[in-house]
Amino acid sequence: MNKLAVKNIYLLFTLIIMIVCSCNQANNNDKKTLIKQKNSVEKPATTNQNLNTKRSTEEIDDGEQWLKNLFKCKNGNKYCFYLATEDEVCTKRFYQFMIDSEELFGASNLTEEEYPNAVKKYKEKWEKIYPLRTETEPWLFGRGQDDMENIIDVKVSKISDLNYFVIVDFGEDMKTKSKVTLVKNQDDFKIDYSETVFLNQ
Repeated sequence: MNKLAVKNIYLLFTLIIMIVCSCNQANNNDKKTLIKQKNSVEKPATTNQNLNTKRSTEEIDDGEQWLKNLFKCKNGNKYCFYLATEDEVCTKRFYQFMIDSEELFGASNLTEEEYPNAVKKYKEKWEKIYPLRTETEPWLFGRGQDDMENIIDVKVSKISDLNYFVIVDFGEDMKTKSKVTLVKNQDDFKIDYSETVFLNQ
């Protein structure tokens, strides 16, 4: 066997080894690509939008549940509302707004001479913060002057984030609908505005 034949055999052998190695490398790359594709299908990326939607839903659900809990009874009845809780569940400014409104439009001790000046001060104090109340605006949820321990039904529904409708059936043809705005208060909520209308009048 001459040198040229040996050289050709050596080159052929080297070429075969390179082709085999190249095929193995291609197979390994294909396997890695398939594994990556499989993982990307099985484990979708969590987006900020998904997280925000989840957080927003949890917050809304918490607010709705918090409102429903305001009507829990101490006496075993289904729904109640206690006057003492009103101060606790409202923001300080909204509670003061209700008191100031009651002084004008409720059981007022103002004389006819004092009344116009009181209305002026009321407007100056509150008109940039809340929609001003009228003579027909009741207290929170349309409650009376005593604890309400025989409420027939309460329905809470979401309008938008931290805004809800609360429908209270007090019985005896007295039903109210309140549009309630909540604000976060650490791990809880407070009512920062409520507008109530009577449905059966």
